[in-house]
Amino acid sequence: MFRIFSGKSRNESATRDDRYSKNSTGGTRQGRTINYDPALINRLKGDHHELISIFQRIWSEGYERQDFRKLAQHLTTFKSRFQAHLIKENVSFYVYLEQSLSEDLHTRQIVKDFRTDMNDIANAVVQFCKRYSHEAFTQEMVRDFKRDYEKIGEALTRRVTLEEKELYTLYQPS
Repeated sequence: MFRIFSGKSRNESATRDDRYSKNSTGGTRQGRTINYDPALINRLKGDHHELISIFQRIWSEGYERQDFRKLAQHLTTFKSRFQAHLIKENVSFYVYLEQSLSEDLHTRQIVKDFRTDMNDIANAVVQFCKRYSHEAFTQEMVRDFKRDYEKIGEALTRRVTLEEKELYTLYQPS
């Protein structure tokens, strides 16, 4: 449908699309493939460090000081950076792994399980951010925040450790 905007004929576009859909063994796959990016893992780890830093500031600059405006600002920043990280991870990392592990059904299923687990954690994180992204806290919110913050922190710590020590080692050029 969008070929009319490219200025190329239908045959030129088809040839170019075929070139992008070939895998390293010369065969073709359905849809496009994601190429290996040698800098991806370092970028994902950099995201982790940034997210950890923001998460810690939520506590130290927001909750401990009872500065709920600052807490809400940090939560908003955390949520948007977290979601950007997830998009990068889902598109560049998981899709590449699933493609490169297409012949290894067992490992591919493990990767899918990791992805599902991350989606569950992501939903909990987003709900946490939405619940506490208010500049005015009720007594109930003040009471519950510490418990919820600790739960989210434990889940994220466990997840980052698993990703960096186990899952990211699977990301190799094919």
